Amino acid sequence: MGYWSLYFIAKLALYADGKIDLHVWLNLALCAFTALLPTNERQRYAKNLLAGVLALALFYYDSWLPPLQRLLVLAPNLKDFSGSYLLELTGRLIDLQTLLVLLLLTGLYLLLRRKVRMATVAFAGLSVVAVLQLPFWNTPARAAVPAPATTDEAAAPDQDPDLVLRDFYRQEAKRLVTPSIGESGSPYDIIIVHVCSLGWDDLDAVGMAGDSFLKRFTVLFTHFSSAASYSGPAAIRLMRANCGQTPEASLYTAPQDNCLLITGLENAGFEPHWLLNHDGHFGNFFDEVTRYGGLSAPLESNAGAQVSQRAFDGTPVLSDYSVLSRWWQGRLRSGNADRVVLYYNTVSLHDGNRLLGAGSDAQALRFDTRAHRLFADLAHFMDDIRDAHRQAVVIFVAEHGGAVRGERRQIPGLREVPSPLITRVPVGIAFVGDTATPAMPTQRIDTPTSYLALATLLSRITASNPFDAADATVLAGLTADLPSTRSVAENADTVVMEAAGQHLLRNPGGTWSPWVDTAP
Repeated sequence: MGYWSLYFIAKLALYADGKIDLHVWLNLALCAFTALLPTNERQRYAKNLLAGVLALALFYYDSWLPPLQRLLVLAPNLKDFSGSYLLELTGRLIDLQTLLVLLLLTGLYLLLRRKVRMATVAFAGLSVVAVLQLPFWNTPARAAVPAPATTDEAAAPDQDPDLVLRDFYRQEAKRLVTPSIGESGSPYDIIIVHVCSLGWDDLDAVGMAGDSFLKRFTVLFTHFSSAASYSGPAAIRLMRANCGQTPEASLYTAPQDNCLLITGLENAGFEPHWLLNHDGHFGNFFDEVTRYGGLSAPLESNAGAQVSQRAFDGTPVLSDYSVLSRWWQGRLRSGNADRVVLYYNTVSLHDGNRLLGAGSDAQALRFDTRAHRLFADLAHFMDDIRDAHRQAVVIFVAEHGGAVRGERRQIPGLREVPSPLITRVPVGIAFVGDTATPAMPTQRIDTPTSYLALATLLSRITASNPFDAADATVLAGLTADLPSTRSVAENADTVVMEAAGQHLLRNPGGTWSPWVDTAP
């Protein structure tokens, strides 16, 4: 085998450290192939060439990187990435500690290879892993996945995860929130702030989970599932919040009018507006929100707003306060509608963005620096609403987490697997006005929820104007018995589902396994 034994020993070490998976039978087959003795130099060259190709492909297959077919789908996006961002992503793939271990292992191999049959060590190691991976030693993931009692779903008819998932979607298809229209009362606006790349784990990673900005919200959801790990699907799900959760593939079909959140609010008397702090081109975000999210209002111009960052693709990212304050001043001047609903999307926290004028590249890239600025901008905007003696329901919703610190099986910034650390996102509702905010204490919603709970809360708000009686009794009525939703998240053909206190991963091949990954 020669140096091929080092390849397998290194993979065994990476597998033992949890850095890669190990499809042991394929590795044993390749190991046996590399042990074949060629009869001449031409055969030796051909064998090593073929083994090299197979070894690279198998190493990729054993890694936690996205499946190759998914990588080919994402490849066209790479042309939009700046060179500095591509270099940064490459650096994340290289773990210096792992490199050091591999170098030490190589040195040990070179010292021992004349005294120890390293081919035997490689075969023995792979054989031990093969025995340990036999079903005899492992309880299949299908053994215990009853539907949780905390959701509105009926018990699953079977413990097969595929059937549990199918039953989840069958039950979700029956759920619907019909927006209520109450008496007009005092006028107020609804402002939905949709934030890219912000999860509870990200806030915890940078010590901001208890930030004072979050204390501004009267209602704070702590176990809200975004059900998605990318912006387009997350935005469509929010736009269709009046209906229960659907499979991801169903998002890319014509929406039903009764599912559309903004349409429902428009029917309740709110004039729709929408606004971005970016150009909306990446990932066809603008087209997806318009076509599949049913947001038909014209996109308002953000021209003239201050540029605060450069995105990962080099395009400008505008200051959140600059964009929102300009819109707000226009809103005050026009006075055309008593009530408006604004959908505002911000990418200020997207991975790879660089703050302008923030000093060194490291400081300019820091997530916490950008998060503090975002929170300050939004707080300033909310103060402007209050100081104008106006009233507004400000809804702060994160699209998905940013994977700031990554996981053992996903490098920082990678969100191919919609894991709990990525899909558990902060959602807050603030009643901004001279009379509303001081009278309402913060109420935390700790049960598993998703978009249907938010739509239910909004329906209750439009049915009974909270600004006409801003007290704790009204708040209790708004948040009582909000619908709970099992945590099920999808990205392409990958599903992560919570069941019986654990999370299960369905890979693109359709196989289920426990997802026990944590931050490194």
